[in-house]
Amino acid sequence: MKTITKTVMVLGVTAMTALSLPAFAAAPMSGQTFGVVDMNRVLQTTDAAKSIFKQMDAKRKSYQAEIAREEDKIRSSEEALEKQKDTLSKSAFEDKQKGIEEQVISGQKMVQDRRQILDQAFSNAMNELRHSAAQIVAHIAKEKHYSAVFTDDAVMMSTPDMDMTDAVIKQMNEKDRSIRVDWKKAAEAVSAAASAGGK
Repeated sequence: MKTITKTVMVLGVTAMTALSLPAFAAAPMSGQTFGVVDMNRVLQTTDAAKSIFKQMDAKRKSYQAEIAREEDKIRSSEEALEKQKDTLSKSAFEDKQKGIEEQVISGQKMVQDRRQILDQAFSNAMNELRHSAAQIVAHIAKEKHYSAVFTDDAVMMSTPDMDMTDAVIKQMNEKDRSIRVDWKKAAEAVSAAASAGGK
């Protein structure tokens, strides 16, 4: 069976609606004010984000250890069967070989399940983090009477006073220093999806 490689998770953030240059240029004339926030930095450097990454790393290591133990079992079974090859009847050998093949299939399914649970749990936790960030952004925007808030990757240019990223991070750290990754909920979602797919 192929060596199990550790899951690599890449954090991606979808840009909000882009701000056109004409609208940007017209803002001072209309008296409107806008805020700009670096959501990538918010979703990577806040205490809550770090707590998610820490929990994900710990669970990934736990799963890797579990998978390694399963690989060792299969390897031991293969070695034991190889030693018995000359003493077993053809049918007995084939039966044992079939059993090992079933172990391999079961191991592959376990790897797939664990990977899906990691992905689902990460997605759920990040959605909760985004929701928390959106609430903070809305609160600050209301306080500052911003007409709209845009992500920095949706704005071609802006002045430093429009950047509200540090304020968002500060308030998020004061409100939510950690977000618990719900592994049970993720496992249930993966199980439900597998059952629905098997119908």
